[in-house]
Amino acid sequence: MKPIIKTFRTAICACVLASIGVVAFSQPKPMPIPVKNQEGSMVTGKAPAAPQPVVIPPAQAVPQGQTIGTVVTLTGYMLNQNTLTPVDANYAVYEAGKKVGQSRKSSVRDGFLVTGLKPGGSYTVMIEDPRYFREEFPIALPQSSRYAEISKDFIVRPMEAGKKIVIMPSPFDLRKNVIKAGVEEDLVHFAKMLSMNPGVSVELVCYPDEEVPAAAASSISTTRGNALKAEFEKAGISGSRISVKSASTVDPINPPPIKKSAKGKRYVGTVYVVVTKT
Repeated sequence: MKPIIKTFRTAICACVLASIGVVAFSQPKPMPIPVKNQEGSMVTGKAPAAPQPVVIPPAQAVPQGQTIGTVVTLTGYMLNQNTLTPVDANYAVYEAGKKVGQSRKSSVRDGFLVTGLKPGGSYTVMIEDPRYFREEFPIALPQSSRYAEISKDFIVRPMEAGKKIVIMPSPFDLRKNVIKAGVEEDLVHFAKMLSMNPGVSVELVCYPDEEVPAAAASSISTTRGNALKAEFEKAGISGSRISVKSASTVDPINPPPIKKSAKGKRYVGTVYVVVTKT
């Protein structure tokens, strides 16, 4: 009986070692083990074959600098230029002139969300809503190997006859009637917006900086308006689409402050672009 017990222990050890991954260079031959038959007598049988080790292939290396599945999400609000409050507006996203997905709509409550963008990619957000000027905003996304969420708001300008659009910052310095340095880029962007909406005509209204006689106010207003019109014409906008209206008083909506402004802050008369035709 002792040889049988020893043989049984040897077979069991072999099975245990094989199950935990210890594999011999040569597989041992199956050893007879004692088992009971239906009558209860001990007989010898074959031990079950040792389990084969599971080989897991190594993971493939990712080339340096390559990211898998990394995306960037762009979120924000469309803001009315005059009130700076969120509005609902239709828009689309383009990459290299091709639309990315379908047209979308920003909501007052939740704003907008665009996901699935590529890190380091260059995109353009295009306003495509008949209630607002058609306008585009370039977006350059940063490089990233992790998921990133970028927040950015966009200003939309109402395109309805009679609506006023404020040019900010003012293209004029205090008591000056020539376009000030440093605003050229802003005016070029505005001129591009006009070029993207060829059916729109506008009227320029430039208010004086302070209370002066009506004749002097009208002269300042007209001179500033003509200077601004010339700047738009230089950017390629037809002069037939732009008219100038003189103002003989200060801006009734945004008048000069009664008290002296803080140091470094000077009030300059408001400049409006009024939509006359859409």
